[in-house]
Amino acid sequence: MDRLLRSLLVCLAVLSCQGQTKPPVTTDVAPAPSARFPATWYPVDNKVTYTMAPETDAPYTATLVTTMRFINPATGKVEVVSRSTLQARDGAGRRRDEEEMPRPDDHGGTILAHEVSVSDPVAHCSFRWMEPWVAPGNPTAIVTCMPRTLNRQHQNIYADMIVSEPREVNSFDMVERSEPLGRRVFGDLNAVGVRSTRTRTNPQTGETLKLATEIWYSPDLKELLEMKEIPDSNAKASGSQIPDFELRDVRRGEPSPALFYPPDGYEIKP
Repeated sequence: MDRLLRSLLVCLAVLSCQGQTKPPVTTDVAPAPSARFPATWYPVDNKVTYTMAPETDAPYTATLVTTMRFINPATGKVEVVSRSTLQARDGAGRRRDEEEMPRPDDHGGTILAHEVSVSDPVAHCSFRWMEPWVAPGNPTAIVTCMPRTLNRQHQNIYADMIVSEPREVNSFDMVERSEPLGRRVFGDLNAVGVRSTRTRTNPQTGETLKLATEIWYSPDLKELLEMKEIPDSNAKASGSQIPDFELRDVRRGEPSPALFYPPDGYEIKP
């Protein structure tokens, strides 16, 4: 999913999981360097680098639809913009996300290219590239690798957001309430839902900002299937604070391995 959206979801999940016990940790060593993953890509092992463990044994390919509502300053009306991109994960936890980006073409116009992000937890490396390549110069992919020895924290932050009974957490300037929504079927996938309402109060002005979301998580797919912002019925029409998203056309099974490595013809630069 879009990197901004993923960051927002992580922030929401971290808030929901405050106060829970620390997740278990295991040590993971990447395979020996090869022509595909040369030793020069890896920093020196420090044995203290921590990162999240991938979700494994639940491969799929899907269409990620993100929807944003905003107020058109020229008309004052709420408009809706939706984008559809590919999202995929293999059984080993390799993951591909795409973000649709307008880029200038060779004729003074624009073309919609996809900025591809791939995380390969087996090799401990991540890639970024544009597809199709519409920038000047030769097609290029950027690779970033972590040390070959990692400490993996095993925690699914989205699964931890699901509750079986109402829960309320109070902090200095925020009240967070989580309410279970029961179960729902998405195609052939079962999901469990939660409505999360976060009310933040400015201690200086007393002004409050409320964000209510509904989240549906599939334990079988180990993935978030849908998140939608719930508009405040007492407020006038406004834009979204965060994008809505939904995984559609989910296809279970191993994706093509070619999805998780830069295409032929791309120069890979650390």
